[in-house]
Amino acid sequence: MTKKKIEFIGSCLSDLLTEKEIIARYELLQRVYDCVRRADLSPEEKDELEETLGKKNVASGIFFNVLSGEPIFINLPKLDSVMKINERVFHFVHTGCYADPDFARAFNQFKESEREVEELVRLNLRDLLVEFMAGAGYALADGSPGRLTFVGSGEKKLDFWIFPSIQDAELVEGMERSVVIVPHAESPGPFISFFQEKGKAADLAEIKVWVANMEEGTIDPFIGYPKDLAIYKQFKNPRMAMMVKTNWGRRME
Repeated sequence: MTKKKIEFIGSCLSDLLTEKEIIARYELLQRVYDCVRRADLSPEEKDELEETLGKKNVASGIFFNVLSGEPIFINLPKLDSVMKINERVFHFVHTGCYADPDFARAFNQFKESEREVEELVRLNLRDLLVEFMAGAGYALADGSPGRLTFVGSGEKKLDFWIFPSIQDAELVEGMERSVVIVPHAESPGPFISFFQEKGKAADLAEIKVWVANMEEGTIDPFIGYPKDLAIYKQFKNPRMAMMVKTNWGRRME
């Protein structure tokens, strides 16, 4: 069964890279998550793929495998070259003999699909968050676009608000004592701006802001910590929020 699922994911990625020979790293990552979700892997199949890929998250493992030069998927092009176009990282095959118009076209295609990719980010963050919270003993109790509620043993409950980027994250009434979850960015600039402009307001409202490194398949605290130690133990770098507050907070004084 796993072989068929691998073939499905490989075909999904092959179609993508045939259509987009030069692809933004950001979009490639989100499309990989989407292909994995559509493969509908069983828990056993996930375990098997995680072991094969050497990652605790299947989508993260496949993303790095595709860029490794030796993907486990047959007939995928080797994305062995990188170029930054208007502050976005793009991957492509060095033998493609691409010229400036090709890169300009690739960037325009990316901009045209940006809204669609943002919707994928929301879905992909949801999948990663469900996996993260399951590791702490929580299950999804309620879900609507952009908002999820998880419950644990006893009366433990935690609400999450999902945003496709830190620039889109808003602090509004009703978010008190909940968690804002956003994906990582290709540079720290947007996070510095958010911390400077909204960090104190988040603290006062007891709103936590956590960051999903979707390339690594991990989540870490940016502002605020959970009260449940089981969730805290799920973070890859649990000291991150403390480091941000110490270093960036000092600059604001």
